[in-house]
Amino acid sequence: MRSEIIGGALIIATAIVGVRYFEYQYPVKAAAAEEAKFEATLAQAAAVQNRWSDVVRIPAARDNQFYVDADVNRRSAKFLIDTGASYVALRDSDARNAGIYTSWSDYSYPVRTANGETKAAFVTLEEMEINGIRVENVKAFILKDDQLATNLLGMSFLSRIESVEARAGEMILRG
Repeated sequence: MRSEIIGGALIIATAIVGVRYFEYQYPVKAAAAEEAKFEATLAQAAAVQNRWSDVVRIPAARDNQFYVDADVNRRSAKFLIDTGASYVALRDSDARNAGIYTSWSDYSYPVRTANGETKAAFVTLEEMEINGIRVENVKAFILKDDQLATNLLGMSFLSRIESVEARAGEMILRG
């Protein structure tokens, strides 16, 4: 009987040690599996973000301003990025190139520019795109060429993208 009790105690002790060993090993394996699943989910999210979100890096020009080529209604135009401008401002010649035509009576909105006060035409651009960052229905002013030296990329576009950041001699647009 003594040997049966010792044998039973040995089986119970082995079972307890086995269960504790199993409990110790299983959470580690489960955590590793969960971590791998989490990393796969992050990789999928990054792939989706890269597909839908673009980053455009624009180096500062010699005058420490940021210039970019943008498509307005699928027509290229050069812009100065101006975070102080409330709206996109287009020269009349670039607006016509983009298929936007105005008449003299459209120039009824008073605006302030670096050259003083003038009148502008208020329009909605079908779309603007900068290297994959695309915004539709952008509010803009059109000014006569002699009133605007260069097109301005203002907040009516910039406020509709994910972020605008200037650092280390470059501007970073995320859309």
